[in-house]
Amino acid sequence: MAIVDKQGRLFGKINIIDLSFILIALLVVGFIYVQYFRGADNGEAAGKRIEYEVELKIKTKEYADVIKIGDEIRDSIKGHYLGKVIEKKVLPAFTINENAEKGEYVKAEVPDRYDVILTLEANGIVTPGSILAEGVEVKVGQKMYIKGKGYASRGYILGLRYE
Repeated sequence: MAIVDKQGRLFGKINIIDLSFILIALLVVGFIYVQYFRGADNGEAAGKRIEYEVELKIKTKEYADVIKIGDEIRDSIKGHYLGKVIEKKVLPAFTINENAEKGEYVKAEVPDRYDVILTLEANGIVTPGSILAEGVEVKVGQKMYIKGKGYASRGYILGLRYE
């Protein structure tokens, strides 16, 4: 008995072309499983408490006063929940100006304006490739469009902390 007979069947039972399709299908299923269903083996940790700071630059005192500890913050474009305000810092606003005559940059305070730094707390997932806060990927330096009750703004993430 030959391994492949005259009709191209393996051991006289299955066609080699059919076998190749079955093997390709098994490889595709294996690849999908490894990519999407083995996240826990790659160091994924669910249910982590994530804190991150968002800086809102050059705001009025009235704007800063509207923001309260405990406010729930959402993405003002897509509406995703981003977390709850657990800390608020209001600092004098500064800008960097060029002094062309002296060839230097000068830090100058902006009168009657403030930088607001919000610390947000969210539930999240930390993987080797990303940090998700309430399902939204967050990175230091990322631009964020936020809104709360009675205010909206654009800011940047300054820092991240997680358990």
